[in-house]
Amino acid sequence: MRIVEVLIFLTCLVVYVDNANFVSDSRSLYPKMIRTKSAHQFITFYMGTFRDFFKNTSNIMYHFNYYDEGVKGIGCYMEKEMDYTRLRSYFERYATTHRDPEIKVIAALMIRGGAHMTAEFHVTTKQKWLGFKDHFHIVVRVVNDETVGWGVRHLNMAFDC
Repeated sequence: MRIVEVLIFLTCLVVYVDNANFVSDSRSLYPKMIRTKSAHQFITFYMGTFRDFFKNTSNIMYHFNYYDEGVKGIGCYMEKEMDYTRLRSYFERYATTHRDPEIKVIAALMIRGGAHMTAEFHVTTKQKWLGFKDHFHIVVRVVNDETVGWGVRHLNMAFDC
């Protein structure tokens, strides 16, 4: 019985490692982040990372649209590019001052050929300030490297969307 359990564990481990792995890529904003060949897995894992910041359990997939040339939120004011440490610091401050924050994917747009993807996330809370809910967007530009899979190259925050 014990041998069967070990074989099942090893089979699951091989399947997991085949689909996603940790790769150190100095060009990525997230060099230690899990990398995968699947864009859908990448977005799901990425959202899971942010949900952990927020301790949030809401549904993460609003919209996932492959092969769309446009990007939502073009008229937004874009903050300068952020690194992971600054983004995490911002989220930690946001989560302490805002009640029940949530983050959702509103668009994940891939150009034809599948080499680049732009993902846009909407962050808001149930808390209101003077009757208005504040919110912001996170716009992530991702590159698909044939050797290691998807990795974040550019990350911005967008306001006034």
